[in-house]
Amino acid sequence: MGGEGANSGTVTGGHFDVFLSFRGPDTRDTFTDCLYEFMNQKGIRIFRDEEALGQGKNILEILEAVKCSQIYIIIFSQGYASSRWCLRELTCIMECNCQSIEKDILPIFYNVEPSDVKLETELYTSALNKHEEELGCTEVKPWKEALTKVATIKGWCLKGQRHGKVMADITEKVLQKITIRKRYLPTYLVGIDDHVEAIKKLLSCDTGGVRFVIIYGIGGIGKTTLAEKVFNQLSPQFEGHSFLSNIRESSSCCGIVKMQRKLVADLFGFSLHETIDRKEGTNTIKEILPNKRVLLVLDDMDENEQFMNLAMNSYSYGPGSRIVITTRDFPMTNVDGLEENILTRPPQILLYEMKEMHFDHALLLFNKHAFNTDLAPCDLYDLSRQVVELTGGLPLALKVIGSHLRTISKAKWKTTLTKLKEVPHEKVQQRLKISYDALGCEEQQIFLDIACFFVNKKKINAMYMWEACSFYPEVEIDVLIRKSLIRIDYDRIWMHNQLRDLGREIVRQENIKNLGDRSRLWFLEMSQAKKGTKNVVALAPRRSRHNFTREDFANLKNARFLKLYGGNFAGICEDILPELRWLCWRNCPSQLQANNFVLNQLVVLKLSGNITIEEWSGWVEIMVASKLKVLKIAGSKSLIKTPCFSEFVSLERLVLKDFLTLAEIDPSIGELQRLNYLKIKWCPHLKELPKEIGCLTALKELILIQGHNVRYLPDSIGNIRGLSRLVIEDTGLIELPETIKGLVDLKHLCLVNCTYLNSLSDALGELKSLTELDLSGTTLGNLPCLIWNLEDLTLRMNSFGIRTQLRGDFPMQGRSIRHLPDSISNVRGLPRLSMEHTGLVEFLETINGLGFLESLPLLNCTSLNSLSDAIGELRRSTELYLSGTVIGELPPSIWNLEDLTLWISSRKELQPGEKISEILQSEKSSQIYIPIFSINYASSRWWLRELKSMVESYSQSPGKQILPVYWEYSSIRRRTCWMLEE
Repeated sequence: MGGEGANSGTVTGGHFDVFLSFRGPDTRDTFTDCLYEFMNQKGIRIFRDEEALGQGKNILEILEAVKCSQIYIIIFSQGYASSRWCLRELTCIMECNCQSIEKDILPIFYNVEPSDVKLETELYTSALNKHEEELGCTEVKPWKEALTKVATIKGWCLKGQRHGKVMADITEKVLQKITIRKRYLPTYLVGIDDHVEAIKKLLSCDTGGVRFVIIYGIGGIGKTTLAEKVFNQLSPQFEGHSFLSNIRESSSCCGIVKMQRKLVADLFGFSLHETIDRKEGTNTIKEILPNKRVLLVLDDMDENEQFMNLAMNSYSYGPGSRIVITTRDFPMTNVDGLEENILTRPPQILLYEMKEMHFDHALLLFNKHAFNTDLAPCDLYDLSRQVVELTGGLPLALKVIGSHLRTISKAKWKTTLTKLKEVPHEKVQQRLKISYDALGCEEQQIFLDIACFFVNKKKINAMYMWEACSFYPEVEIDVLIRKSLIRIDYDRIWMHNQLRDLGREIVRQENIKNLGDRSRLWFLEMSQAKKGTKNVVALAPRRSRHNFTREDFANLKNARFLKLYGGNFAGICEDILPELRWLCWRNCPSQLQANNFVLNQLVVLKLSGNITIEEWSGWVEIMVASKLKVLKIAGSKSLIKTPCFSEFVSLERLVLKDFLTLAEIDPSIGELQRLNYLKIKWCPHLKELPKEIGCLTALKELILIQGHNVRYLPDSIGNIRGLSRLVIEDTGLIELPETIKGLVDLKHLCLVNCTYLNSLSDALGELKSLTELDLSGTTLGNLPCLIWNLEDLTLRMNSFGIRTQLRGDFPMQGRSIRHLPDSISNVRGLPRLSMEHTGLVEFLETINGLGFLESLPLLNCTSLNSLSDAIGELRRSTELYLSGTVIGELPPSIWNLEDLTLWISSRKELQPGEKISEILQSEKSSQIYIPIFSINYASSRWWLRELKSMVESYSQSPGKQILPVYWEYSSIRRRTCWMLEE
């Protein structure tokens, strides 16, 4: 605001949505007053003098109010330019607008024309001339520049216009801007900044094209909050922006048309006709979307149709448009019609999974909600950590449970925590159950199975059971993954703790009083499980020495899953458990006491106990079930030989584990023509695999772990041409047979900790399909030359668990490696060559094909004391890590690599690197320069260039100092440490 005789003082009230700049005598009691009331009634926070300033205030504090405002409404009246206050305000407004893209200017021309403000007429020109006569040109010049610049901004001309209509338009425009830009965020935001930066990097707003970023994750994980913060930061950069909230719920209760109407209003400032339907809305959006750069957030989408109706016409968005989608479903890249409707400008569709919070962040967020502090009281510290562990890092649960505990006494915390372990908090459960309710019947059954029995269990075995139950698990599991209800990590099923508890609570709610009527029973006494009804489909009683009889399971006609801990079956067991598909029996007896114990529908059998060959017959009756697909036997201390496998006609997966005395695998194993997975682990007395292994033509994976006496593999192994994964880990293997070259489909070969293996045959170079070779823990000094022909190979040769790719990052680690093979210089396209912790004594004299090398880590190569001048030929190199080496001087050619980042430090931990091209710039911002003059200082063109820059900066600024140090010998390490620390 500006006016004659303006008041002075301090600005109160904090930040403002709108700052009104006007000349008081012209419009204070007329147009400005009406506009103020119009906006004030809509809840808009406005600054004007008498509302925010008292007596004795000054212009400096009015200018502070300018800086604290988001939108500037400037009312240019005929006397505006005659007010110095107004002109100072205007200049400050223009400066703030230039400094922040988040601020807007809305000019109003009240009885004047834009040409007057542009100083093209006498109206404002004469007023400025008077100011120049009194104040001089220097002070008035910025005022003239501000006027001519602001006049180019589109605004409202009031001549011939109805003031009420203009005020309504202005108010609507302001509301759109402050509503769109300001998404109100939760009071406590913890650990979100890294997510924000990751999304901004994916959006890459400074590039062209149309880009979609899909943020997915379970309900309550913080997807919407993340999208809101990103929207708040980025929306000012776009010509149009819209945030459509809670689309799933909004579209179900009031239709997609309302969302279309809001989208059009946000982006284009007009309303769709009230009678328009969904199809017409879609067509209208398609027709009116101009080449406009927009930011669109579609929050909580769960249907492809919603996406198609709101955002499918991505080709109509202008270059640089960005669409952010939050969803519980993953992925949404298969939206029907999306690819076909992109025309010649296909968008990039990028995915971002919102995962649970890191424990430390989760604890901080919980403490803020529970105690309003960062730290819990000492007497509640342990309980707080237990609650956070219980929530699994889910922000929604942390907020709800923290806020709840804040309202109760400390004495009730333990009781509440115990209850939460049994029953999820109602508000959290309601949010999560939305996704469960959207599942089909089979999907719900699989979800409940996982929640009750299969969390962190291998997926493949459960899939056999579900498939046998006609659940179509390939499809249903995919649905659960897309809805973020589960995740598959290394073939194991992961489910968030809160979702697991939700599933178990759903089962509990099936019948709270009568446990036997529930579909799934676990950790019950057998006497309770015996009361189960036909509703029971899965059960896992407590550990027991009970002798189970046919009567114990008489009511469980539909049970398909049974997990036992001890006990035995006794008596006549004919027709017992007719639908059983899965039997897992830990601590099973060596001999079955039951008669006619046949499980015809069994597909998965997992036994662990001290089974002996003499007592094997009872178990074989179960194992030879015609449908058995998975057999795992473990834990026998006295089994010497496996049973005959001739009758295991359907077996596809076989695991033999922890047999301390097993010395022989029956040759009949070669008759398992459907076997595709064989794992033998911790059988220390096993000396060899039978040659009949070569008959397993369907075998895809062969795993032998901790077979310390196995020295050789049978030559017949080369006959398994379809084998794709071979793991020989921690064995006494001395060499691989030449016949291994017959494994034409082999992709993964693991020889970890085979410490007797001291060489590899050139036959490995003939395995054209090989993409992973793990030699960690071996004592190999050299690799066969032909291995370099495998261009897509991923090689692992260290004990640090770092897996890298030959074409992406080739590591060679081990103190025995002192020289690089000359052949490595022919590996074209290699961007990263890791030689960390090796005994390397010299680098290659020629690099040949290594011209694409970007990163060269030579960390802790303590025998490396020099680099060849060939390093200067690595024109693409951007990173060179030399920490822990004994290099005293770098070759002159290295300074030709202007984009190189050097990492040189004598400390155990690396210090941040710095680009050579950026060092000169950092010198200019430094106050003190310490050049260290060593014997060889003048031999370096780079150091001399650096010194020249220091002296120039020193001469230009009297506040800078140069403190030279005269060193008696060259120490590249000391110089670089100083350079990095500066």
